[in-house]
Amino acid sequence: MRVTFVPLLFALMIGCSDSDPSPKVDRVEMRKSGWSAVDVSVNSQGKGQYLISDYPHKRSGSFSIPPEQFTRLVERLQPFRRQAVPFNEKTTREFFEASCPKGVPFVTDHGAVWVHWTGPNSDQHYLADLGCDAERNAARNRELVSIVKSFPVPLDW
Repeated sequence: MRVTFVPLLFALMIGCSDSDPSPKVDRVEMRKSGWSAVDVSVNSQGKGQYLISDYPHKRSGSFSIPPEQFTRLVERLQPFRRQAVPFNEKTTREFFEASCPKGVPFVTDHGAVWVHWTGPNSDQHYLADLGCDAERNAARNRELVSIVKSFPVPLDW
């Protein structure tokens, strides 16, 4: 009986699993904050805009990337999207009020990276405080900053 049950259970798990658990993304917005900040948004057609705030100066502009690059961007951000939460007033407030857990090393000058995914059935966001447990999260932080730097915008850092 057990021999028959295990394959049946496995088949049901595979048959019921969603092969694409993440809804379609039409737009990605990212913000890297810190001593200076960059806000970038790009849609699935590859049309993007940016705002660089380097107090007291601001620069803005637009850019284009191939739609295939947008698809790669969404794929590259997928590990962070798995941790994303619905974008609403409650979660936005929680992001603003969040702090590094007590006893965890914190560096104040590392900034943060915020990601926002929108689509026909999706409105999610994710926040990474780059200074909270920066050593343990170094690989994650490097990847997020690298993604921001991958946009064709004139960054000085």
